[in-house]
Amino acid sequence: MSGHQTLLKALLLKRHQESHRAFCAEYEKVARSIDRSLIGSSPSREAFGRWLKGHLKTKPQADHCRVLERMFPGHAVAELLAPYDPGTNNSGVPQTPPNPREAATNRREVFQLGATTMALGLAESLWRGPDLFEQVLDSNNVGQARLLHLENEADRLGQKVPPANLLPDALLHLASVRELLTHRQPVEAQRRLIRVGAKLSIVIGEIMFCANHFPLARRWYAAAARAADEAGDRHLADLTLASSALMPTYSSEPRAVLAMLEPRLEQAVGATPALAWMWGLAALAHASLGDTMAFERAINRSRYTLDRCSVDTPRPGILSFQPERHVFYEARGRADLGDLEGTAEAVTRALSSCDSGDSNDPALVRFAYACALAQAGEIEEACRFATTAIRETSPGRSITVVVRAHEFDALLAPSGSATADWREALSDFRAPDPTTLPTLSSPRP
Repeated sequence: MSGHQTLLKALLLKRHQESHRAFCAEYEKVARSIDRSLIGSSPSREAFGRWLKGHLKTKPQADHCRVLERMFPGHAVAELLAPYDPGTNNSGVPQTPPNPREAATNRREVFQLGATTMALGLAESLWRGPDLFEQVLDSNNVGQARLLHLENEADRLGQKVPPANLLPDALLHLASVRELLTHRQPVEAQRRLIRVGAKLSIVIGEIMFCANHFPLARRWYAAAARAADEAGDRHLADLTLASSALMPTYSSEPRAVLAMLEPRLEQAVGATPALAWMWGLAALAHASLGDTMAFERAINRSRYTLDRCSVDTPRPGILSFQPERHVFYEARGRADLGDLEGTAEAVTRALSSCDSGDSNDPALVRFAYACALAQAGEIEEACRFATTAIRETSPGRSITVVVRAHEFDALLAPSGSATADWREALSDFRAPDPTTLPTLSSPRP
């Protein structure tokens, strides 16, 4: 060859679209079919030239990647912009086999290009390659097996959040759903895909919330709410509303929580885990405001609603509401109201039912009791409970535990021998950095 070229250039030559003008005309046409906001995002002449020659150190911006992968279904951006040799890709042009010396040189070039290829997303291509291929196959009629796989994956992730290492899986599956929804699907398949998208958006919102990225969490919850409404799924819409109420709950904004939830609760009929969850959050808000009667009414309504749910509906994870979570809400509410005896009884029940695999719930329960003890003047015992809560929390801590730790600390005197160990433990217990996103490693194998 006279010079390096990419697979993109080879494909454009076959389509007679190798000129910048012809490419941009096709690019704009495809961009318009994806999202009207992408219109006008075609690359400059200089960028287009680099794409054709493979002179890149990083992937193009996300909008360009979306359009390129739609223009060339079945090809990831990493493939399109990687060096391409037509002699080894069934071009039909006979090629002279390289001599051993040339082969050795080529091998060195491959190793030298390794870092650049990885920067272009080789790992992403390996993970997404089968998925992109299946998207093409399912473009107009997604198969039952694919639907069931996506539904099961959404439910699996919903049971395992909030660990941030689930984020790549969630984003990968959501990309599949988004791509499938850009094509006309049968009505029921369309609805099921939208429901999966809503669940995955809730999962991502929960991960962002726990990682202290409230603005991003709010956007993901809003997307989930819109998808739930589009699918006509009232329960998913309620789950999204309850999830959204976590942010004001852990921002000490009880009136905002009630403003979000009460309009829905006033209209609520039937019994679902989502409604029980909303009643529990409303109970916490009333307790924060010191309204004992309203707390008792709401926490009892939460328990009554949960008891009336079908046996199989309360499931683990963020896509449901569990009896043990209800007991934690009761413990926290009674602690906020200064009911030491009631808190102790609820804490005992909560700790006996908490899933040991989720370190956040036991820590939050212990902080509830520690707060009640501190308000009762039992500072030494309160600090012991609180210190245990911190030291048994996993390194990937949630903002919920950090918030409760500092709320407890605010109940203590500025200094004192009883608080020394606690303050030492607290000094290394910081909130997740809101300016740093969770690491996006490759999805699980």
